[in-house]
Amino acid sequence: SILGIPAGIETLPTLSLARLSRFGAATFGEIALISTLIAAISAGGLLVQQRALAGRDYRLIGHTGARAAFALGRLRIAVEALLWAVLALVLVAPLLALVASSLVPAYGVPLNLKTVSLSAYGEILFRQSITLTALKNSLFLASAAALGLLAVTVPAAYLLTRRKGALANLIAILIEIPYALPGIVLAVAFILTFAAPLPLIGLSLYGTIWIILAAYFSSFLAVSLKPVMSAFLQMDPSLEEAARLAGAGFSRRMRDVLLPLIAPAAGASVILVFLIAANELTVSALLWSAGTQTLGVAIFNLDDSGSSDLASALSVLVVVLVIALMAALEFFAKYLPEGVLPWRN
Repeated sequence: SILGIPAGIETLPTLSLARLSRFGAATFGEIALISTLIAAISAGGLLVQQRALAGRDYRLIGHTGARAAFALGRLRIAVEALLWAVLALVLVAPLLALVASSLVPAYGVPLNLKTVSLSAYGEILFRQSITLTALKNSLFLASAAALGLLAVTVPAAYLLTRRKGALANLIAILIEIPYALPGIVLAVAFILTFAAPLPLIGLSLYGTIWIILAAYFSSFLAVSLKPVMSAFLQMDPSLEEAARLAGAGFSRRMRDVLLPLIAPAAGASVILVFLIAANELTVSALLWSAGTQTLGVAIFNLDDSGSSDLASALSVLVVVLVIALMAALEFFAKYLPEGVLPWRN
């Protein structure tokens, strides 16, 4: 949405960002009002979804069956050409522009044999200590958020799908709202909450990496919950009832019946949260301090200081890192349950 600011195209998140940049006596009140409006829109959408799905069941017994296939006939070549053109426009072209910007000494310098240089990569890899620090922090935060949230979302999804009612619907809406809020607004909320030392123990999370992790837990809880909750919704209750009639307790039912069936969704949940959190910026932009920079913050700071070539080089390295992680997962795909990798057909 920030791309629309120069053209005067405002959205609620960029409006809250503008209010924050013009810091004044009424700033927090205005941001709170905008955030409340965003939360109301988000809650309204969730209520529409709940109403649309009310009284309907989409359940599966065991794993999914054959995939749907659509025959395009004579239109196949035209449709495929259109899809390739869209991919080139929204994916390939920006990536090539990023690579080109990392190979020239300054923004706007044309890329040719005389101007091409790998000095930005050398600076980022060997002389900028922030690169390794940001990489370690991002990998730790992304891994801890993905695995920690999974431990929360599996029992939460089970309870929300098995105990339906007004309370479950309210909890589902409250879980979605932090993800709908702009990251900067969420960061301000965590600053106001944890600026003072925690009661009883007297420790302060502000200025540490733990406040970023806590904000990630809040922001990405909905991302982690949705795939697991969808898997529970599609599971026929008769499977668990049969195990209960056979004398299996809750832990036995969870281990032998439920977990094997939701394993693909749980794996997809971990991967989605990890990939999103590894490059997160808007939450950590206000919560980072010396030594807790993330990759997103490092790229933003480099670009903001005028080092567009270094920012582009680090961005390219992040893309390469993500591709390497996805390639590693693809290599081990044959050992994983079907459905764990979200991008596989």
